[in-house]
Amino acid sequence: MKKGLLLIVMVVISYNLFAFTTQGVWRWRNDDGSETSATWRADQNTAITIASVDSVLRLRIELYNNGSGGTLENAFFEYSEDDGTTWDTIRVIPDADTTAFVLAATSTNVTDLEPTTHQLSGQSTGYTYDPGQIILASNKLPAHTLKTGQTTEYEYVFKPTLKIKPSTTYIFRVDAATYPVGYTYPSLTTASVLPVNITSFKVKADNDRALITWTTATENNNNRFDVERSNDGKNYKAIATVNGHGTTSLSHNYQAVDTKPMNGVNYYRIKQYDNDGQYQISDVRSLKFVLQNALINVYPNPTHGDINFLINNYNGSSVKATLSNVSGKIIHQELINTNTSGNYKLNLKQQLPAGIYMLKLDGTSLSSKLKIVVQ
Repeated sequence: MKKGLLLIVMVVISYNLFAFTTQGVWRWRNDDGSETSATWRADQNTAITIASVDSVLRLRIELYNNGSGGTLENAFFEYSEDDGTTWDTIRVIPDADTTAFVLAATSTNVTDLEPTTHQLSGQSTGYTYDPGQIILASNKLPAHTLKTGQTTEYEYVFKPTLKIKPSTTYIFRVDAATYPVGYTYPSLTTASVLPVNITSFKVKADNDRALITWTTATENNNNRFDVERSNDGKNYKAIATVNGHGTTSLSHNYQAVDTKPMNGVNYYRIKQYDNDGQYQISDVRSLKFVLQNALINVYPNPTHGDINFLINNYNGSSVKATLSNVSGKIIHQELINTNTSGNYKLNLKQQLPAGIYMLKLDGTSLSSKLKIVVQ
């Protein structure tokens, strides 16, 4: 008897958590405006076709409650490429190298968890609208109690990865929702030819360098690859450019070398450009380096005027040099490009009077002061 009651309680709890929410109408929109001003990409409940992986996708989904109350919590946004037989979760960082979509993480038009307004024409008659949220960088839906007779809308902002397949239809769902018989899932279809199909992308240490390799299965209108690096996973800068093979059905292997990785974690990605200027961005790979501290030497010291210095084991692209007298007054300041050899010379505008000076060098993971004697 107790086991039977326990089973009933568990069923009721499960129903209250999930079964009350039904996924309703949906609509694709363009990433060209805010939560209220962005234009629509297609009519309501109408699929779209994408021909590249460089654009951000925005999908508006209605959820409504026509049953008992409960909390919409920890619900994932998922996709399927086999008509619903298997489902994969869409996250900011993909679960596996085969993941076809990721959350966009950042946007110039909307912010993560921004409240939504009523935009769709679904369960509006007799239902009260309760604001949903924009999902941009949250892997799971936050807790949201949707009462009986209420409707809401969530808008997912996400993008394809280089793992999407040509001539494939993908469908999408909120995993905690239920679906009426005959429900048509939100869907998109990829074009028969995608720009570049990268099948492998790896980064590994080669002594104090980073070796970046990648392989393409096919290429279409491929101009070049820019290998980009970041120390925070957000702001990237190109460190190498490799030409592509135009249009080819043959597999090609590529590589680039980062000769000056930064201390700590380095993030790498590949930005592939078509001949018409369109581009697509790969997944991110990371590699951590523990490098020796920069070794700095000023010469000659004492000096009769010229100030030269040597920097070894420094991996930044520039150094800010500030020369001050013993009173702390700045005598000279300049930004020095350190992409050349390790020997540098201050570009002084005038002869320095005899005395004691302090040379301060600031750069990426570098802050050093050296005393200089001018005779």
